[in-house]
Amino acid sequence: MISLTMNEIPKPTIRMFVDENGHQTLKGDLSNDNNRFLCLTGVIMRLDDHFTLDKELSTLKEKHFGSSEVILHRRELIPGKPPFEALMNPDTREQFNADLLKIVKEMTYRVISVLVDKKAHVEKYGILRARDPYALALEYLMQRYQYWLQAYCERRGHVYGDILAESRGGGEDRITKLTYIEIYNGRGYNPLKDASHYFSSKEIKLKPKKANIAGLQFVDLLSHPARRYILSQRGLAKDIKTSSYEQLIVEVLVESKFRRTDKGIIEGAGIVFFP
Repeated sequence: MISLTMNEIPKPTIRMFVDENGHQTLKGDLSNDNNRFLCLTGVIMRLDDHFTLDKELSTLKEKHFGSSEVILHRRELIPGKPPFEALMNPDTREQFNADLLKIVKEMTYRVISVLVDKKAHVEKYGILRARDPYALALEYLMQRYQYWLQAYCERRGHVYGDILAESRGGGEDRITKLTYIEIYNGRGYNPLKDASHYFSSKEIKLKPKKANIAGLQFVDLLSHPARRYILSQRGLAKDIKTSSYEQLIVEVLVESKFRRTDKGIIEGAGIVFFP
């Protein structure tokens, strides 16, 4: 461990970019798969590598959409909604997919995904005792991220990491910030220890989608494939097409991008399923 004086503020050299897939509420019909699952995915990378990612995605966007200012978002990319109308052309779609898959394969990063089955959570603990799904997912994500940082420090020397997530709006952002502080201070479900030795800040960073941050766009494109893999491993995914483009991304994640133990095990290291 290293110590800092009161005037020294640690600077991060590692960042985890976080994307949310699903909704945190425990209300509604949890037997409906659209409401049942909440998945938080984090992409961990060195800030130097993020600089490279930014250049790669800018080149990709300029090539296919004529501008590096467009914001890559899975929900608009898949149906070819504006500004991605070019993808309605099958040849353009094929080339874009190939170019993106190359980036997914060649960039240096690690992925951690936490999926909360809200239906099983409520059935196990009851609606009154069930904890907030977002808080649970963020805590497990931060915990696995800290484990990754600890191992990295042992190999490379001490570094600090931080977390950047997409802003979700006024009220939700306040909840996210407060939740992060509680976890950072070791007051969570599965308490975090020594967070100040590895996290550079007591606050989570939040940026809007329009900020055009490469890491947030990248994790947006990877979070659904990660969720798909977790659900498919448990027989909870429906209408999975093994020949789909998304499955190609899943295969890359499983082969080399999910965080894993020294024995190569992904479960519990790069993937957490709760409860």
